[in-house]
Amino acid sequence: MITKKKRALLYLLDKKQSLTKLQLVKLLFLASQDNPLYDFVPYRYGPFSFQMYTDISHLERDGYLLETDTMVTSLNQEFPLPDRSIQRSIDQVVRQFGDKAERELIDHIYSHYPETTIFSEIEKRKTYERNETGVVTIGYEGKSIDRFLSMLIDSKVGKVIDVRRNAFSMKYGFSKNQISSYLKHMGITYLHMPELGIQSTRRQNLTDQGYAKLFHEYHQELGEKAAYLNTIKTIAEDEKVALLCFEAKASDCHRGVIAERFREEGMEVVDL
Repeated sequence: MITKKKRALLYLLDKKQSLTKLQLVKLLFLASQDNPLYDFVPYRYGPFSFQMYTDISHLERDGYLLETDTMVTSLNQEFPLPDRSIQRSIDQVVRQFGDKAERELIDHIYSHYPETTIFSEIEKRKTYERNETGVVTIGYEGKSIDRFLSMLIDSKVGKVIDVRRNAFSMKYGFSKNQISSYLKHMGITYLHMPELGIQSTRRQNLTDQGYAKLFHEYHQELGEKAAYLNTIKTIAEDEKVALLCFEAKASDCHRGVIAERFREEGMEVVDL
């Protein structure tokens, strides 16, 4: 399946035929400011998209482009065009920036989007410190890995504690080994705490009323998991902790029950 994002990538590459990977990332970043395409995180050379790099690999596998260590080249295969509005955004970016060298693109983006330089190995135009403590919760439902990472960075999170029983996901980027690796790239540590998860068999075929009953039972069971809750609280005294699970809304997830338990104890917990 050629997704909206992949169509945009191919459309841009078709305009230039061959680009360095850095040029491709930066041009798609600029196009995404006008028409949301890829999400981006601040990284070693400014804005970066892990999802985009994965899409490049998939498109090469499917015969649409050729990838080397530094370059991406169109193989001029037919592909479904992106929406007109996306085409216009990309056309505008290509007209304005398509012939610029890597350094020129970097200088422009660093000047206009200094928030993307906080981890740059070239030049930091904005400072960043993980100088906050406490607990937040986050679900990855409906989020790309890049959007997910950006939210953690914006919230000054230093450690993600995964409270899924089984840290496996069909969604790209969110299985245990993948997510721990991506977090490491962002300077965020990862801890899987399956003891706070709920067995999948207890979730099967539940109605809203059934979930309410399950979460009530889980709230009572947390009394037996005090050691794990205390570990979270201790960590949160030194750095910002994010409790991770799947559901977009904390109220639909058992992480929301953990958060409520902490609130009952007088802690402030923010649901991202």
